[in-house]
Amino acid sequence: MAKATLGSASLGDLKKELRRRQAALPGLIARRDALNRKIAELEALGQVAPASATRKKAPARRAPAKVRRARNKLPLAQLLADLLEAKPGQSVKELTKGALSAGYKSKSKDFKALVTQALYHDKRFRRVGRGRFALKG
Repeated sequence: MAKATLGSASLGDLKKELRRRQAALPGLIARRDALNRKIAELEALGQVAPASATRKKAPARRAPAKVRRARNKLPLAQLLADLLEAKPGQSVKELTKGALSAGYKSKSKDFKALVTQALYHDKRFRRVGRGRFALKG
């Protein structure tokens, strides 16, 4: 059964609801006062931190430290082109190892994915097999 909202209630129903809520108010105030007394007793015993102490201001957020990008002599795509010029038809795994052994620096957690993206998006490279690439031309 759907609960009727006050927006759709008649004037008589609204007056009845207002009287019900006003009648409940003294009991709610007494309950609040009893809880405040209990909190004060617990704070005096040291079992609960004072309410003012629990509402500490959150520490200011610091900006994250900037990660410096590794500087390389050649862009990755150029280095891959040089590697494929020396030995065409290499796999992505071979090119990844070759780039790192040639001194290419990267802080990437997945450097193989960077190599793959460079190979697929640069127009100098073409696929010659599954996971194997060569220079166009």
